[in-house]
Amino acid sequence: MAASAQEVLAQIPDLVRQRDAAALVGLADSGDKAVRKAVRKAIHVLKTKGVEIPEKGSSWTPGSVAGLRGELVEAAMADVGSNPGLLRLFVAKPGDESNGFLFVATLTAFEQVADFKAYVQTDGQRTRLLRDWDRQGGGRTVPASWAKARIRWSREQTLGRGVAVPEEINRALIHLGDAPSERPEPSFLDALTPYEGDLTEVIDGVLRSVAANIWPPVLDVEPFLKRVTESHPNITQETPEDERQAALLSGIAGDESVRKALQGPLANLLEDSSIGLWLAGNDETAAHAIALAKALRGTDEPETLPWVSRLIGLQIASTLAYQQQRQQQQMRT
Repeated sequence: MAASAQEVLAQIPDLVRQRDAAALVGLADSGDKAVRKAVRKAIHVLKTKGVEIPEKGSSWTPGSVAGLRGELVEAAMADVGSNPGLLRLFVAKPGDESNGFLFVATLTAFEQVADFKAYVQTDGQRTRLLRDWDRQGGGRTVPASWAKARIRWSREQTLGRGVAVPEEINRALIHLGDAPSERPEPSFLDALTPYEGDLTEVIDGVLRSVAANIWPPVLDVEPFLKRVTESHPNITQETPEDERQAALLSGIAGDESVRKALQGPLANLLEDSSIGLWLAGNDETAAHAIALAKALRGTDEPETLPWVSRLIGLQIASTLAYQQQRQQQQMRT
């Protein structure tokens, strides 16, 4: 099948990067005006770079569409750090005949779909995007099958809570596959060496690495703060840290809402952060984050874990910052 003018145009930037002057010369007599114009510009660019331009000879045949389209496989990438507390998943899916789709999903720590966009993507755009992903992740990307399953899982959880999802995700279901029966775990991280040491020794390093201090509030801190204040009225910022942490742990003991937050959104945030750490090549800290998430989910009383006070303390600070921000906004209106 001969390549269309649009498909040939999409390949010209790659020919320039490859300095393939012969291929460009072969396209100079194309029957499509837009192709001829793009070829002239491309040849001029190569000339300015000192590339020798061969004389016109036999025409260059673009070949089959499949040959021009690049690697026809699905690929995916994750962005954990750009929006605190949110996981963005990107899935690039080639079409059957030409072009393809780029799906961008934004998921919350509560497994809900905050946003979903679907874009038509040319083969050239997909090729360049995959090259960028490969460079950014040092050759590491997330499996497309996992990314699609995670998106579908979050869609079902969102609908299960009686919350509407973006219509674009409903139109994309045929491309996203079936909904999984349980939460998809990032099994592609299983090759990491599991951390089996004292989690108290690594919790602070993990929280700093993942910028947990700017995570959004995911639990209601006021009820247990009231209990802590009532039972320890003399606690101030001058009180030794170990005493303040002990008071906090006693205040959250047996609190079901705190348990759900620790085993749900906070464990999710730690696990998702491990993906970002792994993509950045920080395998050791990624393993620490996974161990923390597993520890929260692996006990019936996660609020009793000695290092949990670090997580709760950051959530208290986040809540106070959020309340202060709202008050400032109200004062300006």
